[in-house]
Amino acid sequence: MLTPLILGSAATDDAREAVAAYVFSATLAIQDITGLASSGVTASHVAKRLEGSAESRSHLFALSSRTAPRPLGELGYPELTAEDLLDTEAWVFVSLPLLEDLGVIEAHVTLDAAIAPLPGETVPPAPWESALSLLDALSTALGRPIRQVWVTGRAPSSLAEFGYTPAFTEVQAVFDVPELPAGPCDVVADLAFAPADLAGLRGVLTSSSRDYPRGELVMDTVEWDEARLRDAGARLLDRGGAQLTALARDCGGRVVGMAEVVHYDSDAENLCELGLIYVLPDQRRRGHGARMIRSALGAARERWPKVDTAYLSYPAGDPAAEAVAASLGAREVSTTTAWQRTGPS
Repeated sequence: MLTPLILGSAATDDAREAVAAYVFSATLAIQDITGLASSGVTASHVAKRLEGSAESRSHLFALSSRTAPRPLGELGYPELTAEDLLDTEAWVFVSLPLLEDLGVIEAHVTLDAAIAPLPGETVPPAPWESALSLLDALSTALGRPIRQVWVTGRAPSSLAEFGYTPAFTEVQAVFDVPELPAGPCDVVADLAFAPADLAGLRGVLTSSSRDYPRGELVMDTVEWDEARLRDAGARLLDRGGAQLTALARDCGGRVVGMAEVVHYDSDAENLCELGLIYVLPDQRRRGHGARMIRSALGAARERWPKVDTAYLSYPAGDPAAEAVAASLGAREVSTTTAWQRTGPS
């Protein structure tokens, strides 16, 4: 069994080297799956996640074959050092929600680039078994019985052997951003919403949390309030992100839907992401979605003139989401499945 080592303070040289090694392995893995050189994660994004927020706390573990005396870090695990990187076989990025889903542990497992199999080769079982044993231990120690492991591409047999079942699958796709004139919907930059729109917007976000397709995933409804909106805007800016939000309105001017486009400083200049697209159930089949998407993408082209490619994620098998993807000419590049275990360790 491999030894789990936890990343210490992100301000140290050891931590920076470890984050860089994790980012290299994670980016290589996703690029092998998607075939896109633009896929992957950045060190700045990972570092911000590890700083934590009011919404969640994150930890990065390395699974190492190296044993040596060392101080204990957070959660009682030995601290990771740069000397361990040559003996690291896998990485486990753990997120702990803090406002809702207090019984949940979310995790991504990444094999280190040094041992990752080539396409078609067998996934080595030992790193996965060590990763899932770590999650069992964290589940018991933290009193969080629900474990959710997100896997892009082929899932290892260890998940089923450890009692996990597939709960939800999401499609990742990419499409060419057309040159569009300004659309008919209001577009708000960087979550600076007008006070008069906040009540309607909160209703849209809360409804999306409650009703958005999530398969069998155990998830609490997020009750959005103004403080949470402000925090979301502050986190976006802190992570080098910029967002354009197109708003749909009913005949009385109330916000009944939204569509987001996000661009990060750390991404290539030509890339953006089409994020949440949601219309209240009683306002559907009125063309709101198409108008919002057109407005958001048109505003994105105007704000970021070099943007020509967008990523999109949507629930697999959902007819409405698939129709939106088809209308954009989106090309599927990968799928990610959340494997869930709710029983005791």
